[in-house]
Amino acid sequence: MKGIDRPLLFVAAASLFGFCVQQNDIKNLRRTVDSISSTEENVASLKLQLEELEKARKMEDSPFTLVDDWWVAEPKMFRFPQGVVVGDRNDDCTYGEAVLSVGLVDVWGYGNCPSGDSSVTFGFWNTAS
Repeated sequence: MKGIDRPLLFVAAASLFGFCVQQNDIKNLRRTVDSISSTEENVASLKLQLEELEKARKMEDSPFTLVDDWWVAEPKMFRFPQGVVVGDRNDDCTYGEAVLSVGLVDVWGYGNCPSGDSSVTFGFWNTAS
């Protein structure tokens, strides 16, 4: 290489390499800033949702009163159009409309199954259809 100063060429190459690394670092920094901005927006949105949920319903606004660790209902009628399950829900059961089921699912996954409309099951391994 005649006419080219090798130290100058080395400095130019090193500068170009440093410039490329710097540009890559700037891109990564911009991605990080964008990610942080997005996270801040998500946190703000979640805070608003939480505030709305807290306003929406509190147990104090319900027809129940806490008396000695028991929630006691006021003397009113309650309507549950879908049904009431006391205990465990049986994942293998297709529950009917207006059902009442009282019982637990055993260690093998068996339990009550009120699959018919207006069905009532109490106890263990009962099926009403």
